[in-house]
Amino acid sequence: MNQKKKVPGLIALKQIIETTSAYTGDEFFKSLVQHLAAVLDVYGVWITELWPEENKLNALAFWLDGAHVDQYTYRIENTPCEPVLQTHQICHISNNVIELYPNDPDLKPMGAVSYMGLSLRDTDDRVIGHLAMLDNKPMPEIPEAFAIFKIFASRAAAELRRVIAQRKISESESKLKRLVNGTSDAIIEFDSSFRITQANLAAHGLFGYASGQIIGKHLKQMLDIESYKLINTILPGDLVLNDELRSLRLKDTLTCLKIDGESFPAEANLSQYESDDRIYFVLYIRSIKDQLLDKLEIQTLRVESSVLKEKVHEHEFNYIIGNSRAIKECVSQVHQVGPTDANVLIQGETGTGKELFARAVHQASNRHGRPMITLNCAALPAELIESELFGHVKGAFTGAVSTREGRFSLADKSTLFLDEIGELPLALQAKLLRVLQEGSFEPVGSSETRKVDVRIVAATHRNLKKSIEEGKFREDLFYRLNVFPIHIPPLRERGKDIELLASAFFKKFAKNRAVSKDPFSESDLARLSNYHWPGNVRELQNIVERYIIIGRNGHPDLEGMLPKKSPSQDGHAETTHEGILTMDEMNKLEKNNIIKALNMTHWRISGEGGAAELLGIPRTTLASKIKKFGISKIAQ
Repeated sequence: MNQKKKVPGLIALKQIIETTSAYTGDEFFKSLVQHLAAVLDVYGVWITELWPEENKLNALAFWLDGAHVDQYTYRIENTPCEPVLQTHQICHISNNVIELYPNDPDLKPMGAVSYMGLSLRDTDDRVIGHLAMLDNKPMPEIPEAFAIFKIFASRAAAELRRVIAQRKISESESKLKRLVNGTSDAIIEFDSSFRITQANLAAHGLFGYASGQIIGKHLKQMLDIESYKLINTILPGDLVLNDELRSLRLKDTLTCLKIDGESFPAEANLSQYESDDRIYFVLYIRSIKDQLLDKLEIQTLRVESSVLKEKVHEHEFNYIIGNSRAIKECVSQVHQVGPTDANVLIQGETGTGKELFARAVHQASNRHGRPMITLNCAALPAELIESELFGHVKGAFTGAVSTREGRFSLADKSTLFLDEIGELPLALQAKLLRVLQEGSFEPVGSSETRKVDVRIVAATHRNLKKSIEEGKFREDLFYRLNVFPIHIPPLRERGKDIELLASAFFKKFAKNRAVSKDPFSESDLARLSNYHWPGNVRELQNIVERYIIIGRNGHPDLEGMLPKKSPSQDGHAETTHEGILTMDEMNKLEKNNIIKALNMTHWRISGEGGAAELLGIPRTTLASKIKKFGISKIAQ
């Protein structure tokens, strides 16, 4: 009885082996499932490969109801295949498989009643797929059928391992081919007889050959005589590179020959390897023709640059006038810090020209191709400065009828000049610090974070260290801004620069007003030089313009325009320490001068004939000074 059961099994085994032995890969898998289904008389048989990243099984071959099913892939969860992959044993469900796996979407449409499966494993016992079959009738436990199923699961596993290994080799070869052909360097392989056996696409392009034309040529056709001799000299009689890595960087430049006879210089590496008891060599060639041309052009430009350097330097920052040691030191500092991205803090009294030096820093930087963006921190109410700096979205606050870009957005890849930084409210100082630290900000009313690349140049006439002590300025922000400090000297410390500036302003205003005036006399220049200039360069500019306007008969006179002595706190003439004033005295003098201008213009600040025009300063600057000194019409 037992022998009768074994005979059909042996016949079936022989039949399947004979029908599948002539195939490999897809044809093997298709033949196996088809004949296994016929011999074991089941409704369907399939072989799968596991896709572990997606937790899916992909059918390599699927025979169902007398035909092959193409492209069958399914998820493992809630299917009878799930426990198969977790064991080395056959999983056999003789009946009611749909009731056991009600969430399997495919069992019911297939009319499945019974199921059998066995995992396929790699040599390291890793699951790589499975062999399974189902039937539309109960599947009894027949030892011969189990034995046949295990044998061909083993054969399927072996073929699947071979397919996976071959696929990895093909992928590796494909990657290597892409790597070799993806480089711009020419790669040429040649044998011991110097015949070229392989060459990449770059080699064909560099030497001017069509694809495949280099193969079989002799190496001496690719090099001039001296370069070919060099290769022959390097490779000794036994054709073995003595270097431990069997590679050598050629110290001498090779001269390579293109198909049309044109030559080009190249750097090269030479390596050696063995394959099938044969020695091969590889030349890695990189053309340096463009590099040599670039070097020649650079040398030419350097010569031209050296010729023009002095002339360029003479005209650099021509809006900064002065030969004094103090002002030259400031210009030198601009040259030092300009090409960097370091933040700069410019300090100096009111009217010394801090904005001119800020512009010079920007022009000396790599950002000079974009406009410098400016914001006067004292010119706007605190509630508007945040919107000016960071922008706002529509509806962020009352009056925000549209989205607006802030100064930081406009200054991206450029320079942002923050004038009167000492007037920035403490709350905004914290937000400014964050932008300096992180390079990002959020527009008012928006949660969107924007990244910017902005260089900060700040300016102030205040003593920020004193402001820090008084709790009016953040110490951490000060050190972020004060990376490179530049102190602009007051006009009274610039000696002969006063005469140079006066002459320059004289020429400018006389030309603009199309009037003919005599230049300053020696006594006029002496008077200008002896004055203490509390308003610095800006005050000098105003005096010169007024000097031209009120001059009579072509002989303008400074008499009455400059006080002989500095007015003190009580209004009486007083000089201390040879005319040097304290900071408090200068502030009081400037305050009184502003009040006089306001009274003369009936407190009209801006517009034609306003106090700002009379003083020769911008309206915003005058407004900040009125606020600074606490000037009000009622108090007067």
